[in-house]
Amino acid sequence: MPELPEVETVVRQLGPLVEGKRIRHLCIFDARLDLSNPEEARGRRLNRIGRHGKHIVMELGTLAHRAGRIFLIIHLRMTGRLTWQDHFTLSCKRQYALSEETRLQAAPVRACWTFDDGILCFKDVRRFGTIRMTSEWLETMPAGIDPLSKGLTARGLQALMAGSKTPIKIWLLRQDRLSGMGNIYASESLFRAGLHPAREAGSLGASECGRLLRSIRKVLRTAIDVGGTTFSTFQDVYGAVGSYQHNLQVYDHEGDDCPDCGRSIMRIVQAQRSTYFCPHCQRA
Repeated sequence: MPELPEVETVVRQLGPLVEGKRIRHLCIFDARLDLSNPEEARGRRLNRIGRHGKHIVMELGTLAHRAGRIFLIIHLRMTGRLTWQDHFTLSCKRQYALSEETRLQAAPVRACWTFDDGILCFKDVRRFGTIRMTSEWLETMPAGIDPLSKGLTARGLQALMAGSKTPIKIWLLRQDRLSGMGNIYASESLFRAGLHPAREAGSLGASECGRLLRSIRKVLRTAIDVGGTTFSTFQDVYGAVGSYQHNLQVYDHEGDDCPDCGRSIMRIVQAQRSTYFCPHCQRA
């Protein structure tokens, strides 16, 4: 599933391609998306595209006969992709005149935004991704704080974890606490901070929280710089894969030597998710 670095990569690539442009049509080809009135997007200018946690948020401007902005909230989930094409090689009407089942097997395009100079396609083989429309800005905001937010401090992180007996690795995955964190980056961040993944979140002191926050930000920013992590399906707007998988120090390295101490990296299962760590560098 795309996590914060992958979503941020897509948003940064799409910004120069679609911001400031007027949407000619928003076509929904998959009834599962259940977007009640895609016609609301027609003719509106796409003012801004941004990332809120793991969600992509499009802000669409007002129209003379339709007061107020609207927002489209896109969650890529497991296999969702947004791709830009300067020229749509197949006629939409011809391609999507097939039955829904046949069409989705042949070309898993679930929705598309047409602009004067190109088309943005939402492709999703497993069809778990979502698109929501709202007129309320607050509905676009995630429950948790973004770990890259300048407003998050070490003491703020400590306050969020205060009293929690949840293992720190599991706590980091709570989207109502830190929005955008995922399994890969949680393991990597804890390794760089020298913290055992099973330790209770509420037991961390201020200095440890500072070390963890610095590690989280370093991991996420480095991953963004190289286009995220691709183990199976993630591709960016241009179809390129991420390369942060080559930077991973513990994740998916069970039995390999720790890059710091040379001892074997271990794997445990926490809340049905794999956690990788060095038992020597990250002592309980």
